[in-house]
Amino acid sequence: MHWLLNLLLYQGAWLVAVLAKSAWPVLAILALHLWLSNQRRADSRLMLLYMFIGALVDGSLSLLGLFDFGPGVYLVPLWLVALWAALAMLPNHSLAWLKGRLWLNVLLGALAGPLAYWGGVRLGAAQFGWPLMPAIATLALVWAGLWPGLMALAKREAV
Repeated sequence: MHWLLNLLLYQGAWLVAVLAKSAWPVLAILALHLWLSNQRRADSRLMLLYMFIGALVDGSLSLLGLFDFGPGVYLVPLWLVALWAALAMLPNHSLAWLKGRLWLNVLLGALAGPLAYWGGVRLGAAQFGWPLMPAIATLALVWAGLWPGLMALAKREAV
């Protein structure tokens, strides 16, 4: 799959998940991604792993009060778990060049992770339960460690 199409599919999944707060449109994009992918098995396994890890990470941060997803959501909404599956579309395609580049992954995680959550908050998908700067700093620390680990999983799962 061309890297630009992969990136556009992910961005579309992120935007529709955050605006609609629904997993269904994300699942449709994931199905399209898998249909177009030449690494279906690796991508599918990575999606399942990322969903599990994402539910643990975001669930833990929710328990700590970092996120507030609104009434009726105890830990992590399904649309956010689906978004973790969408994140798994990137490492074997548009971000494959980052595999094995530890410090670039640390930097990317520390910057892009908090930016994605802050964007979701700004678009009304959630609220921070903490003041903005401590929330962003915590997310930067979490994602500086998490993203390199997620990329290492992708390197292991790649065809």
